[in-house]
Amino acid sequence: MKNLLIILFCTIFTFGIFTKTYAGTRVQKDYRFTTQQDRNKRIEVYHEYLERTGIFDESHYKNKTDFKKFKKDPNSSANLKNIKHGTPLPTSGYTVKGNYYKTADKILENYSVIYDNDPYTEYVYNNFGQLYQVIMLTGDTNVLPYYKAVYAFNGYLQKVHFFAIDGYEYIFLANGDLQGVVVDDKLYNKAGIPYKVWVK
Repeated sequence: MKNLLIILFCTIFTFGIFTKTYAGTRVQKDYRFTTQQDRNKRIEVYHEYLERTGIFDESHYKNKTDFKKFKKDPNSSANLKNIKHGTPLPTSGYTVKGNYYKTADKILENYSVIYDNDPYTEYVYNNFGQLYQVIMLTGDTNVLPYYKAVYAFNGYLQKVHFFAIDGYEYIFLANGDLQGVVVDDKLYNKAGIPYKVWVK
């Protein structure tokens, strides 16, 4: 119910703010090859949108308490076997997926557990079955905009990945600063210049 209300709020609020900001502009120019004024405006609008949700002001204490019961994956061994060898999961009610290093898709970096009763939350574990991160989706991945908040295992916000109406992914740090914008799997800074090294 809470997620449904959040989605409804985001949809209504988004329609208002983005219609006002980009009225009549259906196709946005490529983030890399537009004017700096346009880039700044997009960043400002999307940052303001996220600020209004309160995402940057959340206390980590509630998350720390909520995440505590997921600190260790009780099915770690079986889940890793499922990912690597396709063996059956020990119980129903959840799915797992492997997260591989981009430079070598055969090397498992970590894995995620997503419970059927909470499909908006992804619990990311290291290869020892210890909670590493929690990713929480707000919105619908089939409808722009939506965002994913990435939290550390101790409940602190790390980043927010905002999937904007212009088709790009804007990554904001926990303090609200822009880390960069993802275009064709590369990260670009405020000026549209790619980073030499990008660690997600």
